[in-house]
Amino acid sequence: MSCAWPYLLLLTPAAVLVGEDLGTRRVSVVWLALLGTSAVSASWHVVGWQTMLRQAAVNTCSLLVVAALLGVYLFMRRFAVRYSVGAGDLLCLVAITPLFGAQEFIRFLIAACLVSLVWWAVRRKRRRTVPFVAMVGIALTGWVLLQLFRL
Repeated sequence: MSCAWPYLLLLTPAAVLVGEDLGTRRVSVVWLALLGTSAVSASWHVVGWQTMLRQAAVNTCSLLVVAALLGVYLFMRRFAVRYSVGAGDLLCLVAITPLFGAQEFIRFLIAACLVSLVWWAVRRKRRRTVPFVAMVGIALTGWVLLQLFRL
């Protein structure tokens, strides 16, 4: 086993959030806080506190840029932001910011969006919206496995 074992701390909150989001389309703030705490703890242990803080700051800025671009897109399409993005989605993404370098975070967001697109294509007849926290949790589980086994 590699030095990436602290990433295992992320699996329990991620699994609970996936189940909650798929089942009820609501996520608990407590589990989001546990995910964030696990992300900070794992990242601090693996890369150190200075790198962890830098990654969190850079990735939060990246999220702000993406959110602004999404807001402009939704405004231009005349879609309501409140029906397109939930607070749980944003909090989940902020919670995992300490885990990734800048490029890796963008790759992770793309992977989570691709998982969401596949889910939507398969299930679109039953639901109009995508449980994005669940899709992030699935992508995060895949990332943890990649880190553990260095695939």
